[in-house]
Amino acid sequence: MEVVGAIIKNTNNEYLLQQRDEHAPTFKHHWTLFGGQVEEGEKPEEALLRELEEEIELNPSAIESIELIQTNVNDNGVIQYIFEVTTNVLIEDLTLHEGETMMYIPEASLFNREFAFNIKDVFKKYIKRK
Repeated sequence: MEVVGAIIKNTNNEYLLQQRDEHAPTFKHHWTLFGGQVEEGEKPEEALLRELEEEIELNPSAIESIELIQTNVNDNGVIQYIFEVTTNVLIEDLTLHEGETMMYIPEASLFNREFAFNIKDVFKKYIKRK
């Protein structure tokens, strides 16, 4: 299985994260990236753009840049593609369709929360590379 995730960053060095809700099968109320599963015949970047439209109505025209920055193979064999997505879209211009809430979080307070899956490690690796 292949999955994608977006580190969505604005020019204020804030990151758009999703808090999972009580309906999530695992990691209820933990923070994570927007993204999801790559469907049959899709390339990872196509899957990411589809997921961002489905989950928060982020239109591709509002994306200033998109770059594959990590490819991780998790212990369970899942291949995870992490993209850096730069946008200046305002949170009030997005519509959340999945999860409890979403918010832009400054880098300085990024790690003051519980993350789902391996997202804490993804961010540590990302910040170290900058």
